[in-house]
Amino acid sequence: MADVVLVNPMGWKMINDQFPPFALMYTAILAEKEFSIKIIDQRVDKNWKQDFLRELKKDPLCVGVTCITGKQIINALEISKLAKENSNALVVWGGIHATQMTQQTLQNEYIDAVIQREGEVTFYEFMKALAKNKSFEGIKGLWYKENGRIKNNPPREFVDLNELPEFPYHLIDIRKYISKVSINKERRRSLNIITSRGCPHQCTFCHNSNEFNRCHWRSYNSENVLKHIDNVVQKYGIQDLMIIDDNYFVNPKRSAEIAKGLIDRNYDLSWNTIGASVQMLRLMDLEYLKTLKQSGLKRVLVGAESGSPRILNEVIKKGATVEQLLEVNKKLHQANIAVTYSFVSGFPTETKQDLKMTVNLLFKLKKDNPLTQYGVVKPLIVYPGTELFRLAVENGFQVPKTLSEWSKISWDDGANVILPWLTQKRRKMLNDLYYSSLLMNPNYIYINSKLFTAFSTIVLPLMKYRTKHLNYDFPVFIRSLHRFQQMFL
Repeated sequence: MADVVLVNPMGWKMINDQFPPFALMYTAILAEKEFSIKIIDQRVDKNWKQDFLRELKKDPLCVGVTCITGKQIINALEISKLAKENSNALVVWGGIHATQMTQQTLQNEYIDAVIQREGEVTFYEFMKALAKNKSFEGIKGLWYKENGRIKNNPPREFVDLNELPEFPYHLIDIRKYISKVSINKERRRSLNIITSRGCPHQCTFCHNSNEFNRCHWRSYNSENVLKHIDNVVQKYGIQDLMIIDDNYFVNPKRSAEIAKGLIDRNYDLSWNTIGASVQMLRLMDLEYLKTLKQSGLKRVLVGAESGSPRILNEVIKKGATVEQLLEVNKKLHQANIAVTYSFVSGFPTETKQDLKMTVNLLFKLKKDNPLTQYGVVKPLIVYPGTELFRLAVENGFQVPKTLSEWSKISWDDGANVILPWLTQKRRKMLNDLYYSSLLMNPNYIYINSKLFTAFSTIVLPLMKYRTKHLNYDFPVFIRSLHRFQQMFL
């Protein structure tokens, strides 16, 4: 039997979003040395419920669930309810949402404890106390219920990633998380990895600026990153890596050492990162970028967010200008590095002119660097604990009163997200803008589907016209596009 059952709930779907359940694997990384741990991933396990109920019959000590704000909460609550109704296991939550909304999360009848921020040490100490029927008092980073009352311990310091054991791939069936991506018409075995946590920047909309990371960046050193890459290349035959750090290039010396290490190894390995900021990329000269390219770097994802200087400076506090972004875009083109840009719409005080500036920048970036994908413009999500959350409340945003109400917060259904500074017509328009901008990218970085590629290629000219002119007439046609796109989200 397993002492611990850790469950990863389904959130929003993406065809190429089969990240290993990193949060659960890190939670288990110390505890698994003393306790038997079973990981169930609702995203990839078709028979997850039968497997879960079978594990519950074995009377585990604990069920752990990770969760972010939005749709994932629905499934996380279902999992917790099943655990309470079919076992005596304590249910503990972790993750970004539970960290920020700890008190409200613990008010739910199906949840017994919450681990704030990182869980490696806290969960290990929690399990040792639980196994010996000892008090949870004094376990840093842990909130819990005792005789119906919510109690909290002091927060825990951030962990040193370099002191953690080897990443526990043996806890999952890694075959389920290796995807096939097309690189120069070749299908390559691709895996997502993490080499750092957090981000030093202070963007007002991001969870990195709230309690979860506190704008604190920490990383594996270059030697440990290269050891990790050696392991997945040699043991699992990985040919392509997606580094999903929040901000990979914070330490240029580290990223240069990793790049040179990859060059020396002479692997047939391509790599990409979804965490690249304008501020860090500006520090790199063309020679540095060419070294990254030589090491196998194919693409970076950059959060552009808005084309409006006012929104960037006053609302988002991005710390980077449009001019700097354009400069970086041209430099990446010179280095032959592809770019994916992401944008956000629907900020408080955002005007139609601000939005038009975003769309114009989207097309300008593509014109200056044909290697880029067109930027995708997602409707805003208001995440609790951020500075933007406070601004949203000042502008009339109604804070969800229960944990389940937070499940309705989702950018892929923007027409139903109530942001009071937006009219219903504008909400629908921003949602339509998201779908049309996404369909301008037949080879979108997150969607690995021949059907999506074929359909997007056909409708590309029309989607470019609609996006450029913010023209969303013929709502029946747009709704049909939504239904098609929801196959992938």
